Amino acid sequence: MTLNLSILKKHLNIPADYAEDDEYLVHLGAVAEAYAATLLELDGTDAATVARREEILEKPQVKEGLLLLVGTLYNNRESEVYANTQETKAFRRLIYQYKPWSV
Repeated sequence: MTLNLSILKKHLNIPADYAEDDEYLVHLGAVAEAYAATLLELDGTDAATVARREEILEKPQVKEGLLLLVGTLYNNRESEVYANTQETKAFRRLIYQYKPWSV
């Protein structure tokens, strides 16, 4: 996983010693990575796709986009929220630069 628990907690301003949401945070990190891989058409299992996915998900811009997505998911985790739960524009700008566009 690209996002470790420590960086997730720092991004969300959660004290390091608060462990109640640890499992959930790790889950959200995995969800964000899987979502980004699908958007970037990197969700295949062949060796070349896996290597490319690992390379792209390690890029600082992509990691920041993943953190933004995790923050949105974490802060809007109830079934009914009155806030905007769509992808942020920043997420799109950081992630989509690596999306292969067909012509």
